[in-house]
Amino acid sequence: MEKPLRDWESVDFFEVDNVERPEAPIAPGNHCLVYGPKESGKTTLLFQHALSVANRDPGARVLFVCKRDAIETRPPLLQRAATLGEGAGRIQMKYLNNDAELRRLGSVMHLLPPEDLPTLIVVDGVTSFFAPAQGGDNREREMRLARTLASLRECADACGSMRSLGVREGEHCLLLASCPADGNHDAPPVQWLWYKWFPSAFGVRQLHDQDAGHAPGVAAHGIVLRHFELKPRRWGVGCISSDPMDDRMGITYSVDRVGGSLVPTGIT
Repeated sequence: MEKPLRDWESVDFFEVDNVERPEAPIAPGNHCLVYGPKESGKTTLLFQHALSVANRDPGARVLFVCKRDAIETRPPLLQRAATLGEGAGRIQMKYLNNDAELRRLGSVMHLLPPEDLPTLIVVDGVTSFFAPAQGGDNREREMRLARTLASLRECADACGSMRSLGVREGEHCLLLASCPADGNHDAPPVQWLWYKWFPSAFGVRQLHDQDAGHAPGVAAHGIVLRHFELKPRRWGVGCISSDPMDDRMGITYSVDRVGGSLVPTGIT
């Protein structure tokens, strides 16, 4: 039996038009981390923001960095190609395999002409580029992660400065990255590293049906839904604040278990 289709609109989940915005939407130059459970739609959240940026500004240039096998296995959920808008042509996909290639990318980006430099660099699943630590010692892996994040941050800042001088005064380049949450904790792994390089953070958590205000998660057509919440988070000193996510305004959305849709459902 063919899976039923549902109509939905491509939206920027950080700037949803039909609901009140979160308290701290992504600001120009305010490099941002998005973390949350696996299979919670983080790739789609990032790609929808990239598409929104590219459609909103004809001068925007977006670089979307990811692993080919990951993006092909679970591609972002999008509208039909005919309705994506002209901005889709301003998004360049860059497939990399490991952390060394990430650092290499960051070190050579400045060689491009200013008009070709990105205004948004998206790195989907940063930690997936790093091989597991050998022998259970994570120190060397964390050092490589620190060098990589520093390289990416420096690259984004340099791209913004060069575009501001050579293309349009006041331009910025935003670095937007994602990673899975640390086990059952409501925080990214090695928080002190992200705290140093990403002043803004958004957390995703899965909601129970009663928390989301829905009946048990089955849509009318029989597809099982999972409900998630996206909220801005506060940094403490080197870690995510212990304040509960419930004290800040956010956006709820739903994902079906077969990956057929991701739609905003309101504010929390």
